[in-house]
Amino acid sequence: MDIQYKVNRLATTNDIRPMVDKHWAELRTAKERGEKVAWDSGPSFIFSYSMGMKSHFMAGYASYCGGIGAAEEVMKVAEMTGDLPETCSYHRLHMGMAEAVKKGIQVNEQAILPLPDLMVAGRACTEMSHYAEALYRRMGIRMVPIDFPITFEREDIPRTKEYVHRQIKEILIPTLEEVCGKPFDYDRMGEILSILKKTATIRNQCWEFLKTKPATWTLWDYAVSMAPVIYMMGSQDGIIYYEKLLKELQDRKEKGIPALAPQGEKYRIYWDGWIPWAFLGKFMRKFTPNGAVCLCGRYPWEMFPHPELIDPEHPVESFVECYYGGESPWTWNISPKGAMELASGLVEEYSIDGMVMFSSKSCRYWNLSQPDVIDALDKKYGVPGVVIEADMIDPAMVSDSQIDTRLQALFEIIDGRRR
Repeated sequence: MDIQYKVNRLATTNDIRPMVDKHWAELRTAKERGEKVAWDSGPSFIFSYSMGMKSHFMAGYASYCGGIGAAEEVMKVAEMTGDLPETCSYHRLHMGMAEAVKKGIQVNEQAILPLPDLMVAGRACTEMSHYAEALYRRMGIRMVPIDFPITFEREDIPRTKEYVHRQIKEILIPTLEEVCGKPFDYDRMGEILSILKKTATIRNQCWEFLKTKPATWTLWDYAVSMAPVIYMMGSQDGIIYYEKLLKELQDRKEKGIPALAPQGEKYRIYWDGWIPWAFLGKFMRKFTPNGAVCLCGRYPWEMFPHPELIDPEHPVESFVECYYGGESPWTWNISPKGAMELASGLVEEYSIDGMVMFSSKSCRYWNLSQPDVIDALDKKYGVPGVVIEADMIDPAMVSDSQIDTRLQALFEIIDGRRR
């Protein structure tokens, strides 16, 4: 008889929604209290936080809107006011929300944010440039661009690191000082990094429970647990959350409670690309009945994976080091060679049976080299993979039949090789 798999849900993840709601509620009302507001894209958000601005993070807002079911109506406003449906769904989400504010168009009030005093465009992809330029051109919002180049060869890392450091010191910090009317708060940035270092260190201890066989929790659990590392910077709430999560995972391991009931997973899956924020439930329902759990991937591992590199005494240099330092820097992992290295290590470390490459139709940034990674790791480890074309937010780009067909093909290949 076929095993009926179901998820053993974590209790700690229930704490995330109130934390997230509080963050966005405070941001929505910031200007009523006379506070400055910043919107941030890419890895630049820590600098506006350091100046005491109420700060929004592009991907964090997208995941929030997807989670509360507001994304589709906000994107329709963007398309109604001139944005093409083929553009990045994150871009459309923000332009739709800004147009709704500017023109008084009714959308879910939880999706509305005050327009910013400054847009910090930490450009990690070309779409972030278009997004910031559109806010400036159409809304008159002041913006400051900072380029975070992807490094395609390791020898390029030192000079790229210096380039980013100079942009921060010579462009970003002086602009923040002008907008806020005060000197940049290096001490506050050091405090934020100190809290982030502890949060990410405990988070990394939680990652170890994704390696156990059977796994104690899943990538989906971690996805909903990312907020304390992404956009709750400087808050002790993140430390409290991950300490509680770590204890629950330790208890689970001691009691032999796996992520999937009754006896653990059948397939251990590597997930490459964005998290499908608006469709987490849909994807869980595709994987779980088949006994499949997603355990690791490039995108979730981008958020400060090496907290040991953080030095609060040298905040700016330390921040740049987080993205361009160490053996496996984030900006290297995006490149084809870096992706191959990271995925290869994760396949071994997490005992992966198969790979799912989430190829976003509206974001080609994460799709670099995905077929090449599948081909190389299949030849090296005998681990098969499939590409699923969909989107993080836009339902028009998500096909249930495609997801079902490709996942079933993957599971059949794994089963056939096991036999």
